[in-house]
Amino acid sequence: MVRHGRRPFLFCLLIWFFASCQPLPAQPTLPAQADAPTLVEPTFTSAPTLTPQPTAPQSTPQPTPIPAAIYAGPAGCPTAAEQAGRSTADMLAYADQLLEWKQPLARRLLLRARNALTGEYALTGEDVLAFSTADLQNRYLIQDALNALHVAGFAAWLRKDEKLGEHILAVPLRPGVLDGPWGAYVRAYFAGSDALPEGDSSIIDTLKLTPCEWMVQAGLAPRLPAGTLEEADWSQPDFAAAALAYLAPAPAEADAVAHRIGWLDGRSESPALMCGPLAWAILNDARAFPPGYGGWVRTPKSFWLPKPSENGRPWSLFPPDTYTLRHFDQPLGTFDLSAYPLEVGDLLYTYSGSNGFDHVLIVSESDAQGNRFAVTNLVQVTPVKQVTIQRVLLYNDQDPTAGILRNAWARDLVNGRTGDKAFEVFRWTWREKDIRQQAAQYNVKPGDTLPLVAARWHTPPEAIVSANRLDPSLPLKIGQELTIPPNP
Repeated sequence: MVRHGRRPFLFCLLIWFFASCQPLPAQPTLPAQADAPTLVEPTFTSAPTLTPQPTAPQSTPQPTPIPAAIYAGPAGCPTAAEQAGRSTADMLAYADQLLEWKQPLARRLLLRARNALTGEYALTGEDVLAFSTADLQNRYLIQDALNALHVAGFAAWLRKDEKLGEHILAVPLRPGVLDGPWGAYVRAYFAGSDALPEGDSSIIDTLKLTPCEWMVQAGLAPRLPAGTLEEADWSQPDFAAAALAYLAPAPAEADAVAHRIGWLDGRSESPALMCGPLAWAILNDARAFPPGYGGWVRTPKSFWLPKPSENGRPWSLFPPDTYTLRHFDQPLGTFDLSAYPLEVGDLLYTYSGSNGFDHVLIVSESDAQGNRFAVTNLVQVTPVKQVTIQRVLLYNDQDPTAGILRNAWARDLVNGRTGDKAFEVFRWTWREKDIRQQAAQYNVKPGDTLPLVAARWHTPPEAIVSANRLDPSLPLKIGQELTIPPNP
């Protein structure tokens, strides 16, 4: 049965090969045009010897300070008095109240849960719960569930095994749990951001949260500075440094980069089809992704062969409140970019109409002269067929004739055009506030701490404290509206 499906799969893969990142070959029947415009060669630039001077509002990345112990625990945690006497069912009801899902966790409950230490499948109930997540298309919703379960009083893990499929394991933090069969799962949760229960290879890496104060008082969790388990990082991503690390001026080097990113098996990746995985790798290395679990986490394959108009990717991978998206049904080569300038950190997706290819890239640099740069894979059909990874000038604010967007990608019918049909610009909301130099509003979610909010917005927590006149020793409240100031 596998063999029956092989031929259609190869055919579809071939279609994708010529539709995304890869230019179409030259058309031998294309009639010559005497008045065809003279092509201006695309501008390829070498890596700068000095760090490019960024234009405001992009600030120089600063190391993230160690989270201070003065920051309070997660939003939504009950007090010790409120938590006392709550049953596992009460805790689950509170988690469902926080989530407000149409299909609550209580209706996702599995009958059994596997304990890796004993090798047995135990009945779920007062000591442990398990919830199916297999139907959740938006993967970031899983992190929402984990956060709600945490503040409700569970040590929650995402797992996948052969019998239960993908599911959340939730161990209620009740008296005596540390001495019971599920105690290792509780201790491992608070042992560190990367700590796992010994012997359980089914765990999927997700974001852990700071323990609630009542958990510490009950002796069920250590006292940890807020933001420690979350590895909260609010520094400004260095897109230029992350991008320049992938330069590959020779085809063999481009092959090596594709295999190193490894979105398939580390051997069969094609650099001609790596525009999406390359963009993912730059974002990942720059630490630009939102904190928490989602479809983008640890998998460059999530950006492979994207096409937002058909499969939604890569935009659909992210929570809607983390980005803005602009779609333009105009050729990028003639679009007035002064009306909507591309900024550092933007993801640009270009659609081809004919004689070309779709493409996606990260705007990685800008300078005081108005130049916008990207590091991206370039597929050349003629005079020599090859793939390289180059630092290219996209366009210049002052010179409408400069850059690859205005020239090769707009008019080259041989090596292929892109953006001649339409284009989209994806921008992180934290970048939008800094670019506009306007404060943003954010409503606190279950599990949020000041360091975690700071990481979401790449804004120092002390700046958020000052803008909102907060007492950092008090926990945030779910639904509380915070003003997030722009970085200077």
